[in-house]
Amino acid sequence: MRPVVRVWCFALTLVSGLEPVGLRADVVVDFGDLTVPAAGYFNGDPGGMPTNESWNVSTPWVSGSVAFSNTAGRDVGAYGEWSYNYTYWSGFAYSNVVNTTDGTFLNQYASKPGGGFGGAGTTYAVAYGDGATVVLPVPTKVAGFRIANTTYAYGIMAFPDPNNLSTPLASGTGWFATTATGKLGTMTTGSATFYLADLRGASPPGILATWAWFDLSSLRTVDRIEFTFDGSDKHPIFGLNTPAYFAMDNLTVAAVPEPSSIALLACGGAVVGAMAWRRRRQRAA
Repeated sequence: MRPVVRVWCFALTLVSGLEPVGLRADVVVDFGDLTVPAAGYFNGDPGGMPTNESWNVSTPWVSGSVAFSNTAGRDVGAYGEWSYNYTYWSGFAYSNVVNTTDGTFLNQYASKPGGGFGGAGTTYAVAYGDGATVVLPVPTKVAGFRIANTTYAYGIMAFPDPNNLSTPLASGTGWFATTATGKLGTMTTGSATFYLADLRGASPPGILATWAWFDLSSLRTVDRIEFTFDGSDKHPIFGLNTPAYFAMDNLTVAAVPEPSSIALLACGGAVVGAMAWRRRRQRAA
């Protein structure tokens, strides 16, 4: 049995065709492979859709082999004597908008720091609404990503809302956060929460105005990550008043073994098993 195991391990190493060592480097999704439309953002609207009737499309977009959920549509109709016609989106958009001052709904695709983590002109993602989901090409660990407030969300939390839909977060009690929940098939692997604003306590962190690191290593191995939002400013019927947005950049997927390393690990497991079998035979004799 022992010589057979040795031959099998040697053959497995040869079949791999690679050195039996090493890890793939971390994959950093910085959205630089995306082409941003002239408007400065893409929110899922495929273009060419009718403007006088309702439509809805749910098509994830992909960057660095990672898929980002997106739903876009138009709602047209009437309620009593009132008619309505508006577009909407949720999930993830991507953008290179640089506007750090306009804290209104018209500036919903801008990061508060101004551009992506690499500076003005770089591309980044914008998450909006509960259920925004990142889907990985294979189950693996995610180290985390750079996170920031959008200019719109920051403006609503820090200053009076020009539309009077919300009030600035209350000093001493106000907060706003997103929670990332890891999934592997039907199983929940864990969750992590990042406070985009925290005004609680005597010396609170305040409202995030720069890029920060959102550590997701506690989620363990996942095939997707789902995001939700919560905060202190809520309507008793309609829920969260704070605009449910954050900006994302440099999503970092942890290193995974090279195929040759997997072969080596399998070989090592076989050798250990063979040695244990031999010891058992010796004790039995």
